Amino acid sequence: MVSLRFFVVAVVQCSLLLGCTMPPIIKPPVDKPELGPNQYEVFGQVYETMQENVGYLEIGVASWYGKKFHGRLTAMGETYDMFGLTAAHKALPLPTVVKVTNLDNGQSIIVRVNDRGPFHDDRLIDLSWGAAKALGFENQGTAPVVVEAMDEVNHPELGKLKHQESYYLQVGAFIARAGAVKQMKEVKLAMPEGVPVSILESEVKTGMLYKVWIGPLDDPEEESVVALRIRDRNLGKALRVTVE
Repeated sequence: MVSLRFFVVAVVQCSLLLGCTMPPIIKPPVDKPELGPNQYEVFGQVYETMQENVGYLEIGVASWYGKKFHGRLTAMGETYDMFGLTAAHKALPLPTVVKVTNLDNGQSIIVRVNDRGPFHDDRLIDLSWGAAKALGFENQGTAPVVVEAMDEVNHPELGKLKHQESYYLQVGAFIARAGAVKQMKEVKLAMPEGVPVSILESEVKTGMLYKVWIGPLDDPEEESVVALRIRDRNLGKALRVTVE
């Protein structure tokens, strides 16, 4: 009995000793593969952009995005205008001009792709609210569409839009949104008819920054007129921003 007890104690001591001396199993970190020059990652999914848009034609589902993103920057660094005729696409080169046809009613429009998305497997293109309205499906979430790239080879007259420069004038930046709204209203009253004024929301280290932007201004002469009105009415210092 004594020898049996001694054996059990010895086994337990050996087990404890081994448990204390064995190093923990550490799994080596898994390095993520580096993204290529034409790749980007969103929500853990890697997407690859196209080198060119010549001959692009695809049928799929269109959705639209609106108020939540209004005033934010697109993937091209432009201010998203929900009332404009723009779109987001996962792969087409930025910018690309495309013709979108609603297969439910046959309506077609020309839009400019300047953003990335929609990041859903079952969606082909994300249109601005204005584009969805023009196609007649703003009151529903999606619509079946045909998307055709108006490339420079097959549509040289529309391909010129790809190289068009747009100018913006930033006239103020505020920590409080109320200050930006106040200035935006004052600037709108001073602008020529048809010149858009919007608030651009930017996330900084200290929180949110609300910038008042005028534009896009495609004509340098129009830009000069706007800048002069800003100066004469003491509405701020106009800072020129160029978006290609």
